[in-house]
Amino acid sequence: MPEAAPTDFLSSLGVRPGFWMDGRWQDGMGEGVPVHNPATGIVLATVPAGGAEDFRRAIDGAHRAFARWSREPNAFRGDILKRTASLMLAKRQLLAEVITREQGKPLAQALGEVDYSASFFQWFGEEARRDRGRLQPHPELGRQYLVAHVAAGVAGLITPWNFPLAQGSKKVAAALAAGCTVVWKPSELTPLVALALGPILQEAGLPEGVVQIIPAYGPAAGQALTEDARVRVLSLTGSTRTGRYLLEASAKHIQRVALELGGNAPFVVLPDADLDRTADDLVKLKMLVSGQVCVTANRVYVPAAREAAFTEKLAQRWEALRVGNGMTAGMDGGPLIHAQACERVRATVEGALKAGATLVAENRSQELDPDCARGSYSPPTILRGVQDSMPLVQEEIFGPVVPLMTYSDLDDVVRRANATPYGLAAYVYGTDLAVANRVAGALDAGIVGVNEWRPLRAEIPFGGVKYSGLGSEGGEEGIREFSHPKVIATGSL
Repeated sequence: MPEAAPTDFLSSLGVRPGFWMDGRWQDGMGEGVPVHNPATGIVLATVPAGGAEDFRRAIDGAHRAFARWSREPNAFRGDILKRTASLMLAKRQLLAEVITREQGKPLAQALGEVDYSASFFQWFGEEARRDRGRLQPHPELGRQYLVAHVAAGVAGLITPWNFPLAQGSKKVAAALAAGCTVVWKPSELTPLVALALGPILQEAGLPEGVVQIIPAYGPAAGQALTEDARVRVLSLTGSTRTGRYLLEASAKHIQRVALELGGNAPFVVLPDADLDRTADDLVKLKMLVSGQVCVTANRVYVPAAREAAFTEKLAQRWEALRVGNGMTAGMDGGPLIHAQACERVRATVEGALKAGATLVAENRSQELDPDCARGSYSPPTILRGVQDSMPLVQEEIFGPVVPLMTYSDLDDVVRRANATPYGLAAYVYGTDLAVANRVAGALDAGIVGVNEWRPLRAEIPFGGVKYSGLGSEGGEEGIREFSHPKVIATGSL
């Protein structure tokens, strides 16, 4: 599919590069940030970067809207969220094309992201109706307690570029269901699909000012959101370094903080694993967003006795992958977000090779398409002979690289899998579910997939342990990040 002219592909969604503030498009005074298609290097649009004054105006509007929105009936809020889900699905193809053009993932993956995003608006639309609090009996006769859930206030949301619609949808939907208003800072690298959500929310009936969308650089947004005492909740998906900064800065106004941070997920292949299914799922997991996912497999542990067989199956699948422009049908993987990301992954792989790892497979199929010459591609790579001490294993790769390591003892592989300051996701593959679940239970991670490569759904909570974060997104727990309990104690007459 040919590249659309800059901004033409946005018009059908009613998107104008700017700020979505108080229910309408507004221009920014800051510098313009070019949004590139990482598959081709073409500039899609130029979007202003928000500054301190822009965030002040956005917080003003969200604070004004909070007085009304927080008092709307739960059913009213829930109906708007569910209408939003329906509208997103009706505009599914258009939203997916925006994601693919600005982020780079294959269109099939972008369509899946739209579906995943809509599921959070549907789920939290239903949760809004179920957010009922409780009556708690009093130990004295004739008295009772009412425990209510009260919206915390204005919520500042900061989201990354790898899932530019889904990460925002998780947070926006939960915050609105709780009765909060929102100032959302999407990544300056992928702001277009985030901006597209503004008119959709308005069409669904969301009152003006309830959601403000301000593309900006991270430091400017972090400072603006932590300096304003009217922002009562901060929710970030990003790096552990950024999360640490936000946590420290939030202390000034004692803001509530929810953090979904970095990962270093182990992928444990048990001795009795079905190698074909395991290889299939590992390829799907690792090629999702070309490995630029915090929950992707970062360390793959294989029984020493089965390493050769598993490596052969994996390499066969790897060589058949098609990598290129995500708007071309049949792509399995796309580019990385920019050239700097490619350089970082390349340096990490070269370091492992110099330290003794061996190259098993490298897929350069994007080189068959001359239109990809200006794109930021990193060849999907499989390495064996990787050691736990290598930076490739110690750090989050964030690229399409599979490091294979061997083990001979289950207790030892669990120890090695847990030998990281991160604890976001983990994966276990085996046919004896009693053993697989025992291993899963011993792993330090917020979520573990047992024979399941994508165990994330709107209906369940997701969050990390250790350096991987605080709090949860999704499930019954997700809405609690944006509300606090309020007790009303009633005495006898």
